[in-house]
Amino acid sequence: MRALMLSNPNSTALTSQVTRQVVTPLLEATELTSVFTQYSGHAEDICGGLTREDVDVVVVVGGDGTVNEVINGLLGHDPESRPGPGELPKIAVVPTGSANVFARALGLPNEPAAAAAQVRDLIVSDTYRRLPLGRVEDRWFCVNAGFGLDANVIALMEDLRDAGKSATPWRYAMVTATAWQRLRRRPPAITYAANSAEGLRTGSKVPFLIVSNTNPWTYAGPMAVVTNPEQKLDAGLSLYALRDIEGPGGLVALLHGAGIGNRVWRPLRVDLREIRVDDISELTLTSPRPLKWQVDGESAGKTKKLRLSSHADVIDVVSPVDNDKV
Repeated sequence: MRALMLSNPNSTALTSQVTRQVVTPLLEATELTSVFTQYSGHAEDICGGLTREDVDVVVVVGGDGTVNEVINGLLGHDPESRPGPGELPKIAVVPTGSANVFARALGLPNEPAAAAAQVRDLIVSDTYRRLPLGRVEDRWFCVNAGFGLDANVIALMEDLRDAGKSATPWRYAMVTATAWQRLRRRPPAITYAANSAEGLRTGSKVPFLIVSNTNPWTYAGPMAVVTNPEQKLDAGLSLYALRDIEGPGGLVALLHGAGIGNRVWRPLRVDLREIRVDDISELTLTSPRPLKWQVDGESAGKTKKLRLSSHADVIDVVSPVDNDKV
């Protein structure tokens, strides 16, 4: 089994000790070639044009952003001419990011050494899942996409990480409150049109909205944030939105969406503000003014309109097949 391991040597989580703990079990199952990424987007460039004739599996030692780069490199930007999943290397993930949503949604441990050991066993037993992916504009995504407030939160967190601050649940809560304060005077007014298994669902003047390809949507430290309990990893996209974010209850609703303060929100009936749509095949989001948007936890700029879609059986991922979480 030929494996290409991609990792970021500048990642603070990827110490020499962690690298040894990851490489040792992988060498027991593969002929391993290790390549360090050198710049943002390098993993995408490395994987561009790779097929299963070149390598059997790409092992991503990193977070959701690196996984995103790998899948976009393998699949390219034209969904009509993308290679079939059997033509592409399988993907395996050893999590070393701050959230690691995709790896944890697959049922892998969040600790790199334990995850590498399980990935080794899964490779040996040829255990994998053929999964769908989302697309937003010309990007594939494996975890989520957001339009508006959550993208503002991510942009603020990126600024803090650039300043050397870690993405702790407490800091994430503070950043969410800051973004809410900035936007509450002029909240977003997003319109959505979703083609789902239940038919066409529409809504307007929504101030907060996220779209997920996994369940959970994200993690607040060790705690899973489940916005759409019925979401399945092998189904279509899910939408979670809030009808309003006004007043103290609005802030509590946002913190609930981030997995924070669950004991507080229950008496305030945050559920009355919530909108959920599952198993979406196509989704259009529009805004009267440009809003920030994000894909797999990375800022992607500003726009007035986003087109999203779900594509079945896109990629083979080394993963447990009997995980109740998916």
